Amino acid sequence: MPGHASRAERITIRRAVVIGAGGFIGRKLSAVLNQSGIDTACFTRKAGFISPVGLAYCLLTADVVFYLASSINPLLGEQHPERAQADHRLFAELLRRLAQMPDPPAVMLTSSGGTVYDPDVRPPFSEVSSTRATSSYGAAKLALEEELSAYSDTIPGIILRLSNVYGPGQRATAGQGVLAHWLRSLQEGRPLRIIGDSACTRDYVYIDDVVDCMHRLLHADRSELLAAWGNPLVLNVGSGRSTSLAELADVVRTVVDRPLTFEHLPSRGLDRAHVRLDVRRARDAIGWQARTSLTDGVRAAWRAAVPAPAGHSS
Repeated sequence: MPGHASRAERITIRRAVVIGAGGFIGRKLSAVLNQSGIDTACFTRKAGFISPVGLAYCLLTADVVFYLASSINPLLGEQHPERAQADHRLFAELLRRLAQMPDPPAVMLTSSGGTVYDPDVRPPFSEVSSTRATSSYGAAKLALEEELSAYSDTIPGIILRLSNVYGPGQRATAGQGVLAHWLRSLQEGRPLRIIGDSACTRDYVYIDDVVDCMHRLLHADRSELLAAWGNPLVLNVGSGRSTSLAELADVVRTVVDRPLTFEHLPSRGLDRAHVRLDVRRARDAIGWQARTSLTDGVRAAWRAAVPAPAGHSS
């Protein structure tokens, strides 16, 4: 593929750029990259990595750009379509400028495994399952994927379709992150909200497992991967397991070891009934699979959310 670095240059990573470093995944990824000795430049979506005169210098010398930036979640996507449009323009401009480089970096884009697949397809969804967004959020993610795909002759691309990522450090933001909301409610002594049918299922994947997947891809022979699986390479990143809200509540009850009370609210109308990802391609391509059990992950998130008693160290 034209413009690709040699094998030795690809595997010896000199610099990575994380755009969206202020978010839940971005914060963890940036910390892990720095700890592993990777020269990592961190930007938020508004940090000015594009200017009228060109790209930030670190983008011109990067081996990999992790693009995690987004100003929407499923709820905000419905309420603020202009934000999705602004996100698209920013990503499109970044790709346009990267494509002008003689040797552009690989671009790793995070997408949504829970909203881009056709709801008429029965889970588990594989990377070759048909896509059809039924929400503004899903449509926005598919549009970003299509933008990256348009540069397949120029930019090495990887699309990570993430399932429901959770873990320590996740903030309870409006419209996203059921577990983060539940743990905060427990801290504040409020009922746990169940929106819609408690039998609805999701595929919960722990933050450390997601970052492990990204780290493996960072050091993989990307030319071989793209030759084998196509450019951009599309990977589902999830646990591969279905968990209902009722089952998640049972796990939380076990971890916190206290009675739970619930507040049931009607469905928002934008959520899928069932989501589960087929993650075999990630295993076959890079030897990755999620290793953290839901109970262990919830326990780690709960411990991080609850301040240690005075005088206690761990």
